[in-house]
Amino acid sequence: MSKKLEKIDGVTAVVPATAGFLQRVTMAQIYVFLKPQGERASITEMGQKVREVAKEFAFARPRVTFPNILGWRDAFAPIRLQLLGPDISKLVGFAKSINAELAKEPSIVDIKVNLNLNNPELQVNIDRGLASDLGVRVSDVANSVRLLMSGEDQISTFKEDSEQYPVMMRLMPHQRDDKNVLSRLLVPSAKGLIRLDSVAQLEQGLGPSRIDRFNRQFSVGIYGNVALGSSLGVAAAAASDAISRVSLPPGYRVAFSGQVKVLEETTSNMLLAIGLASIFMYMVLAAQFESLIHPLIILSTLPLSIPFALIALMATGRTMNLFSALGVLLLLGIVKKNGILQIDYMNRLREQGIPLMQAIIEANSVRLRPILMTTLSIVAGLIPTAVGIGAGAGQRSAIAITIIGGQMLCLLLSLLVVPVGYAFVEDAKAWFARRSGAAKVEAWQTN
Repeated sequence: MSKKLEKIDGVTAVVPATAGFLQRVTMAQIYVFLKPQGERASITEMGQKVREVAKEFAFARPRVTFPNILGWRDAFAPIRLQLLGPDISKLVGFAKSINAELAKEPSIVDIKVNLNLNNPELQVNIDRGLASDLGVRVSDVANSVRLLMSGEDQISTFKEDSEQYPVMMRLMPHQRDDKNVLSRLLVPSAKGLIRLDSVAQLEQGLGPSRIDRFNRQFSVGIYGNVALGSSLGVAAAAASDAISRVSLPPGYRVAFSGQVKVLEETTSNMLLAIGLASIFMYMVLAAQFESLIHPLIILSTLPLSIPFALIALMATGRTMNLFSALGVLLLLGIVKKNGILQIDYMNRLREQGIPLMQAIIEANSVRLRPILMTTLSIVAGLIPTAVGIGAGAGQRSAIAITIIGGQMLCLLLSLLVVPVGYAFVEDAKAWFARRSGAAKVEAWQTN
């Protein structure tokens, strides 16, 4: 496979490696080093090219993982599920069913279950009734076996001059592979030392290479990548649909973690931030205009900018992510300045005794030029970021696209909504003033 991967356009080097940390000896990795971003396709497109080559080696179950700042481990895959339950053998069966359902979703690729029960092992099956009669504790059996098999327990120290070394004990390799040798192991009991095969039966079997736990339950991780042309949100929704098609009994559940969990938390936190920002903006505007109604006219333009920002993202082929959400938050603070300029000048003209319609027309004609100048200056300043030149600029460009699209497309509507809303509010205030005045006159005449 390495020879074929070297022929992919954009690849500089291919380095095969044997199994590493937390991996079985039957696994291997191939590190593919790429050219700089400007000399190749995007990393997701390069991953798709690697998958096309790996299809010829489907018998080896290859999968593609992408590096990140946290490391190379599968735990940081974009799609990560944790299947939780009390019985690890049943979890493996459920994991296989979920894996089969996920494979049907086109938005998810490189699916992997991090646990199987095919690892050869020597199992010690203790006759608990007989062990109780002989006064043998299960913990003593486990400690004795671990002492001679794992070699991780320190039994003494060795001093040489000023240096001190830990001493550990372990059986020889040929002894660890022979269950007859291990069966003669002596374990403590209430009547002295007895042989292990007196209270336990040793058998060759299959088991997991690693056992993970989460929230005091057995955990099986299921990982996957987002397919080319799809988004994390779409892939997460597809994963939820696949899980719903697998009937899990009571006591077993699936929890999202990793980037999907971060996406959910980011979405809720961003909605909270937008809500709090709107409240704070209303309080500041109410103090500035000394009115509880005029800030509502200005804030009415904010919902208009969000749909246009989403349209700009879709038109440029981008998705709603953390960067575009930050762009929406910044957009809300920028859009309101148009309404502030309009209402502030209309209030000044009204204080000078100018009629309502004349004040609205004059204020908007005077404020049109500064509104256009500030809008165009903001758009011009964000164009370099929106173009997305340089490493990592593709993600940052979503912020600029969101602001540019929301600013430009909602400009005309905001120029119409604010004057109309201002005229409606002032007419309503005048109507209430006339009604209250007529009521006072009628009351005075009655008296």
